[in-house]
Amino acid sequence: MITAIIFVIILSILILIHEIGHFVAARKNGVLVEEFGLGIPPRIWGKKIGETIYSINAFPFGGFVRMYGEDIEDPNQTTMTHPRSFLSKKPLQRASILSAGVFMNLVLAIVSYYLLFTVTGFKTLNLPVFFDYQFKYGQVTSTNTVVSAFSEGSPAEVAGVEIGEAVIEIDGVAVKNVVEIREAVKDKPNQEVIVLVKDLKKNTEDVYKSIKFNTTVNDEGKGLLGVLITQSATIYYPNKLTAPFAHSYNMLAYTMSTFGEFIKLAVEVKSIEPVSSGVSGPVGIYSVVNSIISYGGIDAVLGLIDFIALLSLSLALINIMPFPALDGGRLIFVLFEAIFKKQINYKVEANIHKWGLMFFLGILLLVTVKDIRQFILF
Repeated sequence: MITAIIFVIILSILILIHEIGHFVAARKNGVLVEEFGLGIPPRIWGKKIGETIYSINAFPFGGFVRMYGEDIEDPNQTTMTHPRSFLSKKPLQRASILSAGVFMNLVLAIVSYYLLFTVTGFKTLNLPVFFDYQFKYGQVTSTNTVVSAFSEGSPAEVAGVEIGEAVIEIDGVAVKNVVEIREAVKDKPNQEVIVLVKDLKKNTEDVYKSIKFNTTVNDEGKGLLGVLITQSATIYYPNKLTAPFAHSYNMLAYTMSTFGEFIKLAVEVKSIEPVSSGVSGPVGIYSVVNSIISYGGIDAVLGLIDFIALLSLSLALINIMPFPALDGGRLIFVLFEAIFKKQINYKVEANIHKWGLMFFLGILLLVTVKDIRQFILF
């Protein structure tokens, strides 16, 4: 129940901040805002205050600002010329309104990171690192022995090793990478080992535990730990003033780079599985929230702040992309008009956005089904 409440609060904050950007920019540019809605209709509750209806709607996975003259599917002379109509505004004004939501999501991310850093001493929480990536800003400390998955029936998992823990020692011998881990267990097939692990999810204190379990054996008769080892990193930002901006850049660049690597891998193996595994919808986000809450105490609070910042950055990145139905897609049409002094037929634009919206709803449905199978059914 607590997870569900926090999940809804997080989504509401992200959407509310985004829509406030559109709302304020519209009002500043003299556009009549007919409705400010949290959630996707049908409407559950609404109240008109001044000239705007403020509403709460049935489905919490969205929000909207309905402006007078925004419906471009069938505009009439009044909506195109009325001084408070969205369509009557100059291209630069419309562009500022469309991009204001993305701007507010960036502001939320920067503020969240600053709050996080004031507690952590301007050091990030542990970041999982996929592929070979070098962060541009900050002082990076890597951990190369992080447990990210288990082999089927792994004794390590049964014994209590958890995802997100780093292997520090095996039988008293320090290990710093996957090669050293393999060397430490290759001559001990089906033998008991004592493994010291550190919980990287704990950020306010160092938590270690020593676990005994038997290794597994591969086809060549060599011992295996029975875990998948990956890398994580923390970044320290010595410049406190620029730290949240630098980290926002790092995370945006890292996100785009990682997604590009997933696409490249998908092309190489001729399967969409790598891409789909790197994308999550509401169910996947809920699962992450639940996992963070399980940290408990201040670690859970810090994890949630960090996650809100990352989600807000992701929302900004997705929305500014030049795809139909998104803010970036609508912005392309406005910029076209500003540059070439020519408007694309409104009905054509409306149909493009309509089909774009249907496409993204279809993608969301597929991602949700994937998340249900991954996090709930199996």
